[in-house]
Amino acid sequence: MTAESDTARPEPGSRVPEETTRRGPAVLLGSKPAEGYETLARLGVPFIWVVDPVDEPPTTVPGAVRVVSAPFKSDPLSVLRLPLPPDVCGVLSFTEMGSLPAALLAEALGLPTVPVRAVLRARNKLLMRRTLAAVFDGPAFGVVGLDEPAADDFPLIAKPAEGTGSQGVEFLADPAAFAARSAELAGALWEHYVDGPEYSIEAVSSGGVHHILGITAKRTTGAPYFVETGHEVPAVLTEDADRAIRGCVERCLDVLELTAGASHTEVKLEHGRAVVIETHTRAGGDRIPLLTRLVSGVDQYELAVRSVLPRVEPLTRAPRFKHAAVHYFPWQDVTVDGVEGLDACRASDGVVEAELRAVDGESVPVWRYSHERPGHVVAGADDRDELRRRIAAAENLVRPRLS
Repeated sequence: MTAESDTARPEPGSRVPEETTRRGPAVLLGSKPAEGYETLARLGVPFIWVVDPVDEPPTTVPGAVRVVSAPFKSDPLSVLRLPLPPDVCGVLSFTEMGSLPAALLAEALGLPTVPVRAVLRARNKLLMRRTLAAVFDGPAFGVVGLDEPAADDFPLIAKPAEGTGSQGVEFLADPAAFAARSAELAGALWEHYVDGPEYSIEAVSSGGVHHILGITAKRTTGAPYFVETGHEVPAVLTEDADRAIRGCVERCLDVLELTAGASHTEVKLEHGRAVVIETHTRAGGDRIPLLTRLVSGVDQYELAVRSVLPRVEPLTRAPRFKHAAVHYFPWQDVTVDGVEGLDACRASDGVVEAELRAVDGESVPVWRYSHERPGHVVAGADDRDELRRRIAAAENLVRPRLS
């Protein structure tokens, strides 16, 4: 069931180029991230905004010509019943849960899109592993309760076949740990733990060609939950490592048959060999697209729009820094009774963004997935050592009262 909504209205006074109006509106699924609808508005693309009833969108959104409600998160096929004009020019989503219904709707309308088969293979980690196994010498894997790991398959990572943000990820060091958790983890994907540094690769595919925009170095909490604590762009790599990562990602996207749209692929380097951990048919989270834009001038969201709306020209920018990073405030297992110094942090040298998720009186648990982190700071510099000094100085300005 779908219904029109007055939750959000076009920004008063906003104008859309005449050529874009003649081509009809796009359709955008999902109320997050804000970069999605902000990008369409910035590029002058009017859009019908499809919001899931479980979400609470902003009240005013530039570029939105109409807002409709559809439960696409629980029922991806609900978008096929939307009342749409015949001249829709494209369908987009920048969210994990919106990627499949957007691809289904676009294919039904005969519009360029991220292929449904690519979305399904990326979203389901077991299907991704089975698809890649035909081409890659990847880690051993199986399903808890169906496939018994061999002794040399340990240590293992267990995780839901469909999930994001490190949610549900567990490290199982040996057969005893696996046996102790196997009943609770029944149906989860298990795979051999790949040791080595981890990177994320941001790309946009267009016409089946994959354009790698940047390689990001990742830091995590390590075992047992591997929640990201920070990211830095560009990663420090040898020429051989850079070549191995890029080649691995391009083959991965080829095998998954991703021909359009943004992608975020996580790779580990193990003894010089690049191993795909997982991939997504969307831009990365954790402010990584912002980091990429700061050091390259290239906007992944704009290029993703252009990959399915080729007549829309992305904006050009000069790089702002040579290096950029996001750092998450490390507070865990505490209650935040108040925070001072956030404005000083935002005004600190090189700081681009500083945000708090935690509110006064909120308990921050031991992190088990990314949504539990209390806040972050993004900064840039033209020297890596200076970047790290700026991050440390900015963090020191934030003074939480913890109990």
